[in-house]
Amino acid sequence: MQKTTARRSRLLLVLPLLALPACGGAGYVRVMSVNPPDASVYINGERVGQGSSRPYTFDFTTSERIYVQATHPDYQPEIEWFTKERIEQMVAANLDVKITLRPR
Repeated sequence: MQKTTARRSRLLLVLPLLALPACGGAGYVRVMSVNPPDASVYINGERVGQGSSRPYTFDFTTSERIYVQATHPDYQPEIEWFTKERIEQMVAANLDVKITLRPR
């Protein structure tokens, strides 16, 4: 019985923390996919991985705009700028970030 009560207490402490990002905190998670999937993806100049579909956090605590760049040797590079308002609109419409590179 005590184990169940202790688990419940921990759960009640953790649940509100899980809801923070959904309540308009500084970070917004969006799924980003880049075509071709082996393109390199950079957020504000920092390489974050490759273009396969995955969630990324857009954090506006240090800047008002975030840029996403996708590059691949066989394709033209692409840069997209995101503001907090644009990401909030994407969250409200349940839209993902999709970038398609054009061949050189």
